[in-house]
Amino acid sequence: MLDVKARILNTAHRHSIPAASATGLVLALLLATGCSPSRYAVNHVMVPMLGNARDAAFESNDIQTFRDAAPANLFLLEGMIRTDPDVVELRLNAAMLYFSYAFAFIEESDTEYASLLYQRGFTHAFMALTRKNKKLPADSFEVSYDDFAARLPDLRTEDVPAAVWAAINRAQYISLHLDSTEVLRDVPKVTALLERIIELDAEFFEGMPYVTLGSLHAFKPPIMGGDPVAADASFQRAFAFSGNSFLLSRYFYARFYAYRIQDVELFTQTLDEIITAELPADDRYQLLNLIAKQKSTYLREEADELF
Repeated sequence: MLDVKARILNTAHRHSIPAASATGLVLALLLATGCSPSRYAVNHVMVPMLGNARDAAFESNDIQTFRDAAPANLFLLEGMIRTDPDVVELRLNAAMLYFSYAFAFIEESDTEYASLLYQRGFTHAFMALTRKNKKLPADSFEVSYDDFAARLPDLRTEDVPAAVWAAINRAQYISLHLDSTEVLRDVPKVTALLERIIELDAEFFEGMPYVTLGSLHAFKPPIMGGDPVAADASFQRAFAFSGNSFLLSRYFYARFYAYRIQDVELFTQTLDEIITAELPADDRYQLLNLIAKQKSTYLREEADELF
């Protein structure tokens, strides 16, 4: 494998290909082989790079570049997952990117496409979960609620990231299909999954397990356990972890809870606070906070139609 890589790099050098392009050429050729060198490249080169790229994206203030780059990166991730389907980190990155792209840029304009993206994000996250935890069969989400709930005690703390991104993607998918009885049947499973996650690590990703659970309690029908009081309690627990610094949770609070109880003052006040919030220079979630600001501006403009 090293001889192959060396020859490719030597060729790139002779033809004066820039270093970044040479690296891309190496990756493309190694992936095309479909053999052990390509798996080595994925596991030992691309997985660490993807982690750094994800962190750099979260810290960035460049929404436009993120939007333009997301589709190509999704195809790249899908290609790497085909090369080595068992690499959990690849599936987690895919689940996060599918969610982020759909949530940030697609939901308002194309719910059908956003639904497709959320489905793909959920599939990758849940497959990551079942590959990481061998006690959970791949069909775990397809079984009855009782059987699904019986398997949840097998979840461990190290399973939390995959479980959270599975729950977030599925919850957002449900929020777009509240008129579908078939989709709403998933609500008890997602709720149970989130409750188990909270037992293991409620603070993960600035309290997102509580944010997602609060959103579910807010937007699901009362007949399926929708409960504004429980929704508010979940959000308040999330805020206790993140304070005012993680604007995404505040956006969900306005969008789902304040809208559910039809409190226009709370709705507009929360959105205004998000829009005017100042972000620290060292904000590690700057991109997500800027997206929350952008989406809050759009949602604020719809207040007259929503109330």
